[in-house]
Amino acid sequence: MPLYKSGLDMWKKYQAKFDPTTIGNRFTQVQQVALDRAQEGMNTVSTVRDLVRPILDEYGIAGGQRATYLAFALALTKHVVRQKGDAATKIATGLKSYYTSAFGLDPSICDEIIQVVVGWAIPY
Repeated sequence: MPLYKSGLDMWKKYQAKFDPTTIGNRFTQVQQVALDRAQEGMNTVSTVRDLVRPILDEYGIAGGQRATYLAFALALTKHVVRQKGDAATKIATGLKSYYTSAFGLDPSICDEIIQVVVGWAIPY
């Protein structure tokens, strides 16, 4: 018979494990790794935005829709840098379907974004 943790059980464990000195030491120990990873992540986001902006400019997309297309591109990037080949294709197709149906994005513009992002993230 499985034992399910309640919220109170999880809270008690959290309280027992939380030690400000230990947490502070851990942050100090991994600070440089965290900063390097943050810089790499920010560079990736900036690169994707730079790749997608010309497409959005070409179609005159502005305002909230522009942000939604950029969100699509970043979500796509997040997945295709981790997956390759058929898996990346399936994820791209699924994300395109989601963003076109949920947010009303133009499928042809999404296809262009996929080509630009996947071409950059997964060189074939």
